[in-house]
Amino acid sequence: MIRLRNVTFRYDSAGAPALRDLSLEIRAGESVCIMGANGCGKSTLARILAGLLKVSQGEFVLTGVTDRPIPVGILFQNPDNQMVAVTVEKEIAFALENLAVPFEEMDARVGATLKRFGIEHLRTRLTSELSGGEKQRVALASVMICKPPVLVLDEPDSFLDARGRVALREEEEQIRHENADMILVRITQYPSVAKRYQRLIVLDRGRVAADGPPQEILADRSFRHKTGLCYQSDGVPVELPQPLRRLSGRNSLVHRLAADAVSFAYADGRTVLKNLTITLNGGETVGLVGATGSGKSTFGHLLCGLLRPSGGSLDYYDADGKEVDIALIRGQISGVFQQPERQFFLPTCAEEIAFGPRNLGLSITTEEVTALFDLVGLDAKVFAERDPFTLSMGEKRRLAFAAVLSMSPQFIVFDEPTCGLDPAGVGRFIKMARTLRQLGVGLVVISHDGTLINAVADKVLHFRGVGEYHHCSCREFFESDENASILTPVDGQYAG
Repeated sequence: MIRLRNVTFRYDSAGAPALRDLSLEIRAGESVCIMGANGCGKSTLARILAGLLKVSQGEFVLTGVTDRPIPVGILFQNPDNQMVAVTVEKEIAFALENLAVPFEEMDARVGATLKRFGIEHLRTRLTSELSGGEKQRVALASVMICKPPVLVLDEPDSFLDARGRVALREEEEQIRHENADMILVRITQYPSVAKRYQRLIVLDRGRVAADGPPQEILADRSFRHKTGLCYQSDGVPVELPQPLRRLSGRNSLVHRLAADAVSFAYADGRTVLKNLTITLNGGETVGLVGATGSGKSTFGHLLCGLLRPSGGSLDYYDADGKEVDIALIRGQISGVFQQPERQFFLPTCAEEIAFGPRNLGLSITTEEVTALFDLVGLDAKVFAERDPFTLSMGEKRRLAFAAVLSMSPQFIVFDEPTCGLDPAGVGRFIKMARTLRQLGVGLVVISHDGTLINAVADKVLHFRGVGEYHHCSCREFFESDENASILTPVDGQYAG
């Protein structure tokens, strides 16, 4: 059993508590889902349950499983945070090695786990070279191999494609069937996921705001609005702050990107893109979809100039159709990474937002930085002086949006932009994307989320396999059941 009584936790003794006087019990055999807005304390609670954090005040007790070698297994929101080995097979075997499992048994269990999760083809791959979705599946497999009696899943489907989400659900069901006493704690942003569980706990600003059957809790629309669990899809555009309005008036050189027979192979010889030809225009949003590991993020990095094609060409054109020298486009094409913390390097959030314009020789005032905080749903009074690495995943993503938008780029690549965002944040992103499109900004949105792609994209580029690409209108894409099945369903899942 898990018991927390009057638990308070602070990351900084002088800062606001992440959890406030929180009390709850979870009994053996229970499956519990936890929801809440970004920054409400969900991941903090997950780390306390896993024994990774000690409570500042109150009591946390775990009974009945402490005699097990690994009493609690946890899958982090960001799989990079738990990767310890160089190759996939060593990553999955790591826990067994620490438990001194004999080699023959270990090898058999690793092989069975690779097969069970459909990742046999990744066995000898370097973990550092995996896509976000591949890392998530490997991390999940490395946790599941030990069959812990308490399993904590912190948004485990963040980077998974439709196939991976089905595999995750089947694995959960199988483990619960095999161990009726197992405690399963699942953190999610999706009401459609929460409804599959027996019990839902909603956190709001570090406290328990609701605890009961998910169907009953999620039926209260006013409660969902209050706690950030409601997807807001109205057509009211967001008000862009002064930096975007002012900077958008400068010379915008790039109005079109053209990929001509682009190919790319990594240093190990693995080809991920082959003969890709497509044109991207300003004021157009392209949804980039495909299975995990199909090359979507690689193409995004090519567009941003972070990688160079192994073959073919990627060219930039101005409004008159004249080619623009790549040396002249600094700041005009930018991207938000799948793991946003990879693009942070300054001590405070305010400095992260201001860095881009100043690096381009442009000025940005404190008032303009505050307006960008407001645009992405962060309170400047709370976040301006915060260390970016202390933020939750959703807060980091919002900060990354602001840091990129401060430069007013003409093209933006958003790689899985809604992973870690609460439903209210997804609605805010959709409004922001539509407003940017109206201003003539070209967007590439990489996502496994059918609701998101359907809401923002004009066209869809489907990566079917190396050298196999299909480009069509968004409407045409979703009219095909075969195409749409690669994404999570377009079913208003954020609205509950």
